[in-house]
Order: sequence, then C-alpha cells, then structure tokens
Amino acid sequence: MNIVTTSITSTLVPDVSVIIPTYNRIAMLEEALASLYSQEYDGTVEIIVIDDYSQDGTTQVIQEKYPDIHLITCFENSGVSAARNQGIAASKGKFIAFLDSDDLWEKEHLRSQMTLLNSKTITDTQTHFGVSDIFIWETIKNIRYKKSQKPKPQYSSTLHHLLSGGSFVSTPSAVIFPKHILNEIGVFDTNLRLAEDTDLYTRAILKGFQPAFTEQASVIRRKHDSGQAITIKNIEPRIKNRLDALQKYYPLAKQKLGNIKQRQIYSEIYSDFAKYYYEDKSYGDWLKFLLTSARYSSPLFVLRTNWRYINDFFGRIISKLRFAS
Repeated sequence: MNIVTTSITSTLVPDVSVIIPTYNRIAMLEEALASLYSQEYDGTVEIIVIDDYSQDGTTQVIQEKYPDIHLITCFENSGVSAARNQGIAASKGKFIAFLDSDDLWEKEHLRSQMTLLNSKTITDTQTHFGVSDIFIWETIKNIRYKKSQKPKPQYSSTLHHLLSGGSFVSTPSAVIFPKHILNEIGVFDTNLRLAEDTDLYTRAILKGFQPAFTEQASVIRRKHDSGQAITIKNIEPRIKNRLDALQKYYPLAKQKLGNIKQRQIYSEIYSDFAKYYYEDKSYGDWLKFLLTSARYSSPLFVLRTNWRYINDFFGRIISKLRFAS
C-alpha cells in the first residue's frame, strides 16, 4: 500500500481516501491506524483523521507520530456526521472508505473491497458501493463472531430493510463508496443524532445505487462500554427516528417497494422494537408495542413475528401459577 499525502493545492488523485473521525479515543485510534497501515493493497491511499475536539492529546500524537496523515483538527465538538463530512470535503480519492476509530480492518479489507468494486461481476461499477461482512468483537467478554451484512430474509429488499428494520450495515467501517455517488446523493445529515448512516444508504438506494456484498468478513467492530448498544433509555428517540424516516422517504420509495404498504412498515417497526422491552423485562411496554403493531397490521402478524417472546411470556406465567398452587 502506498500512502500519499495530499494538500489543498495537490492535483494527485489517490485510489482511496480513508476517513477516520475520532473523539477521545487515542489508544483505539492508534490500533485502528495500525490495522490500516497493515493493509495488503497495491493502490494509493490517502488517510484523513478528523479530531473532533478531543481532550486526550489526539492531535499532538497524530502530528508527532504520523506525518503522512492528513489531520483535520476541530475547535469544537460537532459530532461524527460533521466530522465525516469534513473528511469527505477534504478528500481527493476516487473512492471513499470509512474507518471508525474504535473499529479495525483485517489486512485484506481494502484489497477485497476494491477487487469487488472493479470486478466484472458488477454489471455497472458506477452504480454500486461496497459492503463487507464483519466480525463483532465483544471486548469485555472477549467474544468474537461473524455477522453478515446482507438484509435479513424477512425483508423484500434493501430499501424495505432500511425503512423497517434500520440499517443492515452494522458499521460504516464496512462501506466503501465511489466518490461520485456521494457527490450525487450528498453527505451525512448533521441534523440527525441517530442513524445518520442509515439515512445515507437510503438516499443512495433511492437514487438507484446498490450495495455489492462480500461474504468475507474483513472488518472488526469492537463493542465496548462506550454507549454503543440500543438500551431502554434510547429506544424512544430511535423509534422516532425510524418513524420520521419512514414518513420522509415512503413517498419516494413507494414505487420501489411494490406491494409493501406504509402501514405494514409501521407495524414492523413497532414489532422490531418490542423485543428490547421484553429483554429488559419491561413487559407493560412490550405489550403496548405489540398492540400498536397489531393495530397497523393484524394479530396474526404479531404472533408470527414475536412468537418466541409470546411463548416465553405465557410459559413464565404458567410456571408461576403452577408454583403458587
């Protein structure tokens, strides 16, 4: 891999620009950079790190140890979307790859993704962006397992999955865009505090671009104790975010969705989020969400999609009644 340093006046066009936003994660950032420097890729790569007003010496470390990195230092914390957008605006590459500072790349990541995007298996390389499978690494338990990035089979299309079940892409670190796609669809929406990547993929697909998947897992997403997971505390804003996205994009998506009605997607959204309440033992909210889901579709749909939880719930009740008698 040939790392190139670009500037505002540079006319050099690297093959790939790697955008790395970071905030107070210098140790993880250096590990992410190590995984980037170990890439077995023959092309030219531009590395752009956006320090989103870190207070842990990130800027100083990058300046002192990584002179070939294009560093952008922010003087206020604006969030990951704004940071990524600054990186995209400064990039010179033909392709844009994202690497979150708490994720890692396997050494073949860039090579496998670029091979896919330039292969003859894609009918038109101008209409696709790359998505690799990933490993989830639960660092506290030290458990690592593979996760497919393809849409789940219960959804009829990538667009259906995005609107109903949220993103099928677990981390932007698994995505590489030809830059012309971002030029056409725009960058991350800084008004969104949640699911800004889902919004980007939705806009891409509505414009006719599609993900090209590799089943080779070449990204490691580290799940740690830094507020990554969906919790009961943040379910309500996540639901609102998904419902708002449905209202915003359904008129544009209606033709592509075929016979998938808006009411059906409303029902699927409430059914999808109900499981988090059940797993938290918030059974009242769980039942409320199931009833809301049934109101938009049918009791049969709720039984089919939540049978495991419903069966467990009534099994618990029966066990308690037997114990009481």
